Amino acid sequence: MPLTHRLQVLKRLGLPPDTSLSITELARLTKIPVAALREVYKRGEGAYSSNLGSVRLKSDFSKNPDVGRFPASARLSMAQWAMARVFSFVNRGKTYTTADADIARKYGI
Repeated sequence: MPLTHRLQVLKRLGLPPDTSLSITELARLTKIPVAALREVYKRGEGAYSSNLGSVRLKSDFSKNPDVGRFPASARLSMAQWAMARVFSFVNRGKTYTTADADIARKYGI
């Protein structure tokens, strides 16, 4: 299984894999404006609310759009989903060049 964006970021920062970081701490360590990361987080919350079928399952982090079989209780929480999007953005993952590209441009990241 490949490393998650979170684990890749922690590794790049030289931090142990069990390290917990707030948005403010992550901004300080990565030199990305906290306002930018907060915008990405808010969009992650919105994406969770508007498309539950895209939220990964808690059990194995797989995607399964069947919300009847896998309701919200079987999926990552809104906070987990939003923070995962922040780590993906920091790691220049998919949304960095797609859904959150305007935030990257706005803050010159």
